[in-house]
Amino acid sequence: MAEGNQQDAFLGLAPEEEKFAKSLIAKLALSSLSLPLTVTRTLIQLGHEPFPLSTGKTLVIAGRNAYFLPNFFSYMKQLGTTRGYITLWTGIDSAIAALAVQGIASHRTQQYIDEYYPNIGGPLLNQDKEEDELTDAESFRRVIRNGFRDSVIRVVAVTAARPFAVCFARQVAQVIGNETKYTTCAQALAVIGKQEGPGGLFSGLAPQIVGELLVIWGVHLITHGIQRAILRIEFGDTKNKDETKAKAAKDVHKFIHTAVPFLVNSFGYPYSVVSTVMAVAGSGLAVSFLPYSPSFNNWHGAWDYLRPIGLKRGNRLFLREQVGAVTVGVDQQLYASNSYFA
Repeated sequence: MAEGNQQDAFLGLAPEEEKFAKSLIAKLALSSLSLPLTVTRTLIQLGHEPFPLSTGKTLVIAGRNAYFLPNFFSYMKQLGTTRGYITLWTGIDSAIAALAVQGIASHRTQQYIDEYYPNIGGPLLNQDKEEDELTDAESFRRVIRNGFRDSVIRVVAVTAARPFAVCFARQVAQVIGNETKYTTCAQALAVIGKQEGPGGLFSGLAPQIVGELLVIWGVHLITHGIQRAILRIEFGDTKNKDETKAKAAKDVHKFIHTAVPFLVNSFGYPYSVVSTVMAVAGSGLAVSFLPYSPSFNNWHGAWDYLRPIGLKRGNRLFLREQVGAVTVGVDQQLYASNSYFA
């Protein structure tokens, strides 16, 4: 009886599906709680910097003098004070839908290719071997296989979720011009589909995919290179190793798998900025017109426009130095000037 209750404990799902469902629900809950940060980053990526600058040192207490934009938490506080704290949860329905669709698509795609296309990226070999038991060639084949499979899964997932990501970006972008064109996720999907067709629903998809693939392959290849180098240093060309060295190697490998994605993500971040900017292109919102932004024929145009100073918008929570133009507001305070620049 207890065993039967255990199987029916979570919507009658199989153990693997139950694990996935619980993990997805936890991610959705965390995403909802952290949505103010996501809304803030989206506004910043769109170039919305309406709050006064401060002055300080580039290294906190050392370095040169510089102007600084509000950090994320100060930005959220000022946004909540001036526009109402409910603004920080703008587009929550679209954000949850995007994450849910992306998670489900990723899970189902992995199951599908594991069952029907097990040899994508190469045959599964040496599955029972640890990394330190593989030759360089065997390890590289494993990296290539995992990279190809992760790429397929990620491309399918972000493509499936893109319409909802576009809805979220546009709902948030309305904050800039005090607009109400897109009210809910369902209504936004209908409006975009009717006015712009599939091109509008998938606007900004190309740079997002490029950024995702750059991160995936960067993480796989850099991790592989560091791991193989460490194994050579630790064990040389022999297979003789004691338990202490083996444990130390595993600890180092765990650190690498944590640190490398963090570093590589910074190289993919500019594509995220371009993707967000392109998500609102053609929307008819104020942010898609001058003086906020010129019109773009494709994402390469957006990249060229943002390249001087815009590709790093929102990549830092703190010490956000204003490197562009500065203007004096009516209150005699200094503000970032992100108006159209040639």
